[in-house]
Amino acid sequence: RVVGKVKSGNQGKFTSVYAVLMDVSDQKRDEQRKNDFITIVSHELKTPLTSMKGYIQVLQLKAKKDGDSLPEKALSGAERQITKMTDMINGFLNVSRLESGKLLINFERQDLGALVQTEIEEYVTTISSHTIHAHCSPSLMVNADREKLGHVINNLIGNAIKYSSANTNVYIKCFKDLQNAVYSIKDEGMGIGAEDLPRIFERYYRVESSRMATVSGFGVGLYLSAEIIKVHGGKIWAESAPGEGSTFFFSLPLID
Repeated sequence: RVVGKVKSGNQGKFTSVYAVLMDVSDQKRDEQRKNDFITIVSHELKTPLTSMKGYIQVLQLKAKKDGDSLPEKALSGAERQITKMTDMINGFLNVSRLESGKLLINFERQDLGALVQTEIEEYVTTISSHTIHAHCSPSLMVNADREKLGHVINNLIGNAIKYSSANTNVYIKCFKDLQNAVYSIKDEGMGIGAEDLPRIFERYYRVESSRMATVSGFGVGLYLSAEIIKVHGGKIWAESAPGEGSTFFFSLPLID
């Protein structure tokens, strides 16, 4: 790594250059070891979780066939927790891939509204604590990786639910703004303070407050979402105030 400064004389001509060269080989090796460790552990954890989910689904079918609602409900809860753990592991794995330059993006023509509706349907079938209101303009075509953009939408919906009380509303909109397709999601949750708002997309950043003590998370989701949107040539931002809920936005260039 090189840090330098150019010095100019009285007539504005460059007279000298000061430079400091720093050997960051050890730091780079440590980062690579960390990324390798995260990758290995993530893969090792995903295998038993996949098996557990399969066993639970078999038991769910048996409970449904027997007409026994109590174990069926308990198994559905267990399946949701496994899905949460899998999503968390995938988040760490994607951060590792992103930082090592190995996160593959497969750009294809996508209808943003249709993709949003698909992600909403997954939540509607599993979450009954919140009411989701959605309105998307038709034919908002963008050039995007369906899986990666779906991860961003899923993460923002999950956060809106996680950081707001039960029996509240979540409002989702997709609309055209000049040459961009814009996605917005508004919750009725705890909100974010002005001192934290500029930092929420930083890696591993977590808002420190008593209200957050019971909310799980590692500060990975928003960081990864922001990086994915950047790779797509878009922008992501948020508007919020304590006690007034939060609204998250991202925009992507429209294509013909």
